[in-house]
Amino acid sequence: MVKKTPVRLRPYYKTRYAYQKLRVCKHCHHFTVLWEDTCANCGRHALIPVMDQAAINAKRSMQTERLVALLLTLVAVLLSQTFLQIAVSLGVGILLTVLLWLLQRRMLPSETRRQLDKLLHRSQRLILEGIYLNLSTASAAIKDDEQIGYEILREIATIVHNDRIRLQQIVLLQSFVLRKDMDLELEPLLIEDFDSDLAAYIGEIAKVKRELIKASAIRYLLIHERYILQMKQGASIMTAAAGAAVRMKKYVDMYPDFIRRYARGLPRERFLRLYQIVRRNPNQSWDGLREEVSAIYNEKYRSDPDFQKWE
Repeated sequence: MVKKTPVRLRPYYKTRYAYQKLRVCKHCHHFTVLWEDTCANCGRHALIPVMDQAAINAKRSMQTERLVALLLTLVAVLLSQTFLQIAVSLGVGILLTVLLWLLQRRMLPSETRRQLDKLLHRSQRLILEGIYLNLSTASAAIKDDEQIGYEILREIATIVHNDRIRLQQIVLLQSFVLRKDMDLELEPLLIEDFDSDLAAYIGEIAKVKRELIKASAIRYLLIHERYILQMKQGASIMTAAAGAAVRMKKYVDMYPDFIRRYARGLPRERFLRLYQIVRRNPNQSWDGLREEVSAIYNEKYRSDPDFQKWE
């Protein structure tokens, strides 16, 4: 049995949009998704979020527009032939420049988003180069410190969605002692094909952080149930997932046959939860689940006072 390492993962800050993880160097325009203080490309302390760079670009563009307006005002003044024409040209030019500035202030958020789209589009090659450099950093880190390697891959996975990175994360997670207080995830790590490490990870998650067991994870287990049951701990994985699923009635409604098949192996506390759901919904049979629960109750828990409360 592989010895697992106790770790304390650094907090993972989720962002609304994936691009919010990207930072760019103001000096060399290198991109990164990591939390590093200095640019890995040029060594400068010049990394800023891409949204900040987009805001800088937007303000610079607006400043250029104002300078053009002032230049046109100057040209109009120089071409004026009378004092009145000079005064009118100067007054109108300044007024239009002020109005332009007020309009730009209102348009700054939308212009910043436009500049962001422009920045991301024209920097695709640089972004890819930055991510490849981040991947190299992850590969080197894994050899020395698996925890740091995992944390780097977790950041990269925000931008790059592929099974190779997901499987690397799963393998690393399986080398850690998982705890309820850890910032763990499951749905982003699911893949289509069967993988024994992923199945084992789902089984552990079902025990330490059962709220992460949702419909997508249950579907994965059901699709690959035949292969999972061939694993040494396969039945335990399926039973643990069934125990996690009974925390919500909707999963009993969605997967009654799955829960029925593994109900007999549920720990007392999880079976009590299932028994409560069944007793609260006397008009639902769930394709034989009610009968199976009744049979297990009569065999194992009929004299248990916690169950008798629901008679």
